[in-house]
Amino acid sequence: MSEGLSITSVGPPNPFGMPLGALSWLSTLGLWAWVLPVIAAGIVALYFLKLRREPVQVSSTYLWGKTIEDLHVNSLLQRLRRSLLLLLQLLILACAAIAVFRPGVRGETNGQDRLIFLLDRSASMQAVDLEGGVSRFDKAKELIRGRIGSMSDQQTAMLIAFDDRAETVQAFTSDRSRLLLSLDAVTVSNAPTDMLEALRAADGLANPRRSSQVGDLNDVQVADASPAELLIFSDGAFQPPADFNLGNLIPNYVAIGSEKVLNLAITEFSTQTDFDKPGVVQVYGTVANLGNVPGKTEVALEMDGELLDAELVSLEPGEEKGLAFEISANDSAFLTLTLSVTDDLAVDNRAYAGLTPSKRASILVITEGNTALEVALETEQIQRICDVSFVSPSFLTSDSYRERVNTSEDDLLIFDRCQPLKMPKTNTFFIGAIPPASVVSVDPESDDSEENLTTDDASDDSRFAWGWDAESTPLSIIDINRTHPLLRYLDLFSVLVFSGRPLVVPEGGTELLAADTGTVLAVAPREGYQDLVLGFPIVSQSDGGVPEANTNWFAERSWPVFLFNVLRTLGNASETTAAGSYAPGAIVRGRLNQLSEERPSDSLRIETSSGRKVAFVLRDALQFETVDTHEIGAYEVRTQEKLLQRFAVNLFNQRESSIAASREITLGYEEVESGNAGLVVRREYWRFVLLVMLALMMAEWWLYNQRMG
Repeated sequence: MSEGLSITSVGPPNPFGMPLGALSWLSTLGLWAWVLPVIAAGIVALYFLKLRREPVQVSSTYLWGKTIEDLHVNSLLQRLRRSLLLLLQLLILACAAIAVFRPGVRGETNGQDRLIFLLDRSASMQAVDLEGGVSRFDKAKELIRGRIGSMSDQQTAMLIAFDDRAETVQAFTSDRSRLLLSLDAVTVSNAPTDMLEALRAADGLANPRRSSQVGDLNDVQVADASPAELLIFSDGAFQPPADFNLGNLIPNYVAIGSEKVLNLAITEFSTQTDFDKPGVVQVYGTVANLGNVPGKTEVALEMDGELLDAELVSLEPGEEKGLAFEISANDSAFLTLTLSVTDDLAVDNRAYAGLTPSKRASILVITEGNTALEVALETEQIQRICDVSFVSPSFLTSDSYRERVNTSEDDLLIFDRCQPLKMPKTNTFFIGAIPPASVVSVDPESDDSEENLTTDDASDDSRFAWGWDAESTPLSIIDINRTHPLLRYLDLFSVLVFSGRPLVVPEGGTELLAADTGTVLAVAPREGYQDLVLGFPIVSQSDGGVPEANTNWFAERSWPVFLFNVLRTLGNASETTAAGSYAPGAIVRGRLNQLSEERPSDSLRIETSSGRKVAFVLRDALQFETVDTHEIGAYEVRTQEKLLQRFAVNLFNQRESSIAASREITLGYEEVESGNAGLVVRREYWRFVLLVMLALMMAEWWLYNQRMG
C-alpha cells in the first residue's frame, strides 16, 4: 500500500479538513508472532556460548596470555558482556517486528460499512483546469483510488459511473483489487450529465422497497434498510434532481475543478441552402464565453479540410456572438467550425455540419379532395424540395398502395379524413382522423392483399393507442407548444374551429396544440416512426355532400408555414440539404432508400471522420439504426464506395460547457456542500522503519569487520 495524504476537495482550500487520528497498528503477524521471539532468543543465546579453540603450540606464551585465559574456562556458557554488536542485532530484529505491525496514523471517518462511489464521467469532466494540466476525470479517479485504499476489511463498496446514463461498474464487494480494476476500466464520455439516474441506481441499494402498496394487509418489507455513504465525485455541472428523497443515503460531495475557468464554446452550427441561389449555402454558428474570465479566439470555417473563412472574436464572460457565412458548395460536403483558443475544455471547440447528397422528399396525400391542402402543398417553396402526389381513399385497398408501402417509397403519408387498415412503415400525418387501433405495420414479406389483413391489436393496454376523448364541438385554441419544430414561428390564437374532437394521446406522445376541450394536435413515436394527428378537419362536407370550410386556418399565413414545418420534420425535407446533427449518445435512424435506389447489402458501413467503424442495426433492408454515437465528429453512411448519407454529432450543451465547479449541489430536498467526504488516507510509517533497519544492518556489518580486522 502506498503512502497517502489527507485528501480534500479539489479546488480552493477546504476549511473542513479532518484532523489525523492517533497512532494505530495493523496486525499482520500470524506465524511471525511466534518466529520473531525465537529469533531474538537465539541471538542472545549465541553471546552466552563460549568459543571453543583448538590447542596450538607456540615458542612463547607471553604474547598469547589472553588466549590462555580463555582456555582455562571449560564451561559451555560465559557471562554476558557488553557488546555493541548484540545491541545492534537486537535493534534490527525490533525494527523488523515493528515494520510487520505496519504502524501508521489514520484520519477520522464517518464509519459507514457500505460505500457507494458515484463517478461523473460526462463531457465537462474532460476540463483540464487543475494544477499540472490534469483532467477532472483523472483527478476524480485518483481520489477514489485513494479512498478505496483506505477501506477497512469490514467495509464494502460499489462503483457507479454516470453521464446521461448510469452504469454499475462494480457491485458491492470488499475486494479492493476488484474495485481498483473496475475503476481503471471507466473512461470519460462526451455525453451530458443526468444525476437523477445515478441517484436512483444508488437509492435501490440503500432504500429497499416494499412488496406492495402501503396499507395492504400483505405488505411486507423486502429487505432491511442499510445506510450507505454516498460519495459523489463531480464538478456539479448537472440539473439538480427534484423530488428525490435520499432516505438512508448519507451524501458527501467532492467538488472536482476550479471556480475560475476559461472556456469559449461553439453552441450552434448549422447550414441552410438558399433555394433562390443555386449552389449557395448559408452557414450559421454561435460562439459563447461560458467561463468567468474574458477570452479571445479565431473562428475558422473549413469545408472538407480546406479553409474557407475566419473571424476574430473577443467575448466577455456570459457573452455570445452569432456568425454568418455564405459559401459555394456542392451537393455533398462536410463543414467544420474550429476555435483556435487553448482553453480549459477542448471538446466544445470544434463543431461539425454538412450537406447530404440531394434528393427530393416524396409525399403521398390520401384525400377525397381538399383545396386548402392542395394549394398549400403546391407553393413554389415546397415544390422545390418535395414531390407531392394526391390519391383518393380507394387507393388504400389497391395493390399499388401495398407495393408502394412495402418499398418505403414515400417519406411521409398524409391521411385527410381517412385511415389505412394497417399503419405504414413511414411517418404519417392524420387530419380529422386517428391511426387505426392496431399499431402493427404492414409486413413487406406478406403476400396477403391489404383488404385481407386483420386488425389484431398490438397490445391490450390502451395507453399505447390513439383515441377520441369527446364528441365533436366548436374549439378555441388556448395553448401552443412553440418549442417543438412543428409549431415553430406560428401564432394560432386567431384560428377558429367550427367542429373538432379532443384526442387521447398514446403514452410517450407530445401535446402540441391545446383547445378548451383538450388536446387537438399531438405527435407520438411508433416503432421508430412518428405519427402526427390533428383532431379537426380543414374542410368537411355538408349533409348534401358539398365541401365546406371547417376552420379559417387555411386563410391564415400560418397554414403554409405549418405544412412546411411538417414536411421538414416528418417528411425529411430538411435532410435533403443539411446533414442532421445529434447529441452524443443519441439514437440515429436513417432511411437508406431516400438517397440510393439500390438496396444496401452486407457492404453497408458507417464510419466517423476519425476512421472508426460504427456499430449499427438494420431494421429491414432499407433502414438502419445506431446508438454508437458517443464520438463527436462527422459520420458517413456508405455502401461500397457510394456515399448514402451523412450526419454529425456535436456537444452543443451550455450546461456541460459551463465548467466552473460548483461548491454546493442540491440533491432532492438537501443542500450538500463540498467537503472531503471522509477521504483521509492512512499515513503509514513501516517504510521508514525498514530504512532504519537497513542502516543498523550496515552499521553492524561495519563494526564486525572492524573488530575482526
